[in-house]
Amino acid sequence: MASDLLELTVDIVVAHASTSEMSPDELLNEIKMVYVTLKNIEHDDATKEIAETEMPEKTQNTAAGDAKPLAPVLSVEEAFKPDQVACMICGKSGMTTLKRHLMSAHNMKPGEYRKAYQIPKDQPLAATEYVAKRRQMALDRGLGENLAKARAARKAKTSEA
Repeated sequence: MASDLLELTVDIVVAHASTSEMSPDELLNEIKMVYVTLKNIEHDDATKEIAETEMPEKTQNTAAGDAKPLAPVLSVEEAFKPDQVACMICGKSGMTTLKRHLMSAHNMKPGEYRKAYQIPKDQPLAATEYVAKRRQMALDRGLGENLAKARAARKAKTSEA
């Protein structure tokens, strides 16, 4: 069973590496990510089969998001770099933000992810350089001032009525 997972992992990583250039670290992360993902899929399928034979009424009412998260593939320090972020669940790296990846790949909201992996609230789920760039762009456009003006206008309008 483990050799099947290794063979599948090798096949998938070789196919991916043949189409895109990867550094040795990226290649190693890709191998880990694919192996862990395949192992999780295999574990979930086995769990579903056991649950369906033992307790069919509970499997129908259990939501997909109720499963306990597995141990993180990466530490918080490894996952959050200034120029990129990586997923602590599957190890996928090179992203600027995690929100879309969490919903599409893991059906998980950012708050659930923070809670599951004890990520501090002051830690953005995006690359710090990206956050700083977006913040500066908003300041340059005067979005904070415009928001304050709109709030003041709304407050004046509601106090007149």
